[in-house]
Amino acid sequence: MGKTTRVIVCGMKSVGKTAILEQAIYGNYNKDSFLQATIEDIYVACVETERGTREKVRFYDTAGLESVTQARQVSQAWQADGYVLVYDTSRPESFDLLVQLKKEIDKNKEKKEVVFVILGNNIKTVESPVPLESPTSKASHWSIREKIRHFEVNALDRTTLFEPFIHLSSKLNQPPNKSGFHQLSMVRKSVKLDS
Repeated sequence: MGKTTRVIVCGMKSVGKTAILEQAIYGNYNKDSFLQATIEDIYVACVETERGTREKVRFYDTAGLESVTQARQVSQAWQADGYVLVYDTSRPESFDLLVQLKKEIDKNKEKKEVVFVILGNNIKTVESPVPLESPTSKASHWSIREKIRHFEVNALDRTTLFEPFIHLSSKLNQPPNKSGFHQLSMVRKSVKLDS
């Protein structure tokens, strides 16, 4: 286990950010669970990587955003190792806000290597009329252009949450590259002395 990495979880109000964290970390979220609006919360979890190691990740659960102005404030206030961007698959405006948030983060980030993961939380179980372009397909195309991994999850189904968090932890904790130089060692020359 290396250093503790910092990940900010953000998105529009009521898209399921806290529910996703509660379910992924504790497994105790169900449809009858009551969650109050989050102001700010911190979760610390040991997340397994694709290599089988466990890494400590500190998740900062942020208050739900309502506008691009708030998104700008979040991106300037926090410097993190990674971001989990959450949207509701049935609310196109929640994805549109994430696009703006990502632009603001890119503008203000100090580090070059920041890991992003986008989660489409499939909250609605009742079929609703599908818009011309669903937020999920829009998010998939956008994530390919931005080179961000996109996952469709359901906060009520814990098994859908494993892959995104394992991927995130693996990207945040890459093993160090092996050097091209071989180990240097001292070689002693034997010197013959003529007497």
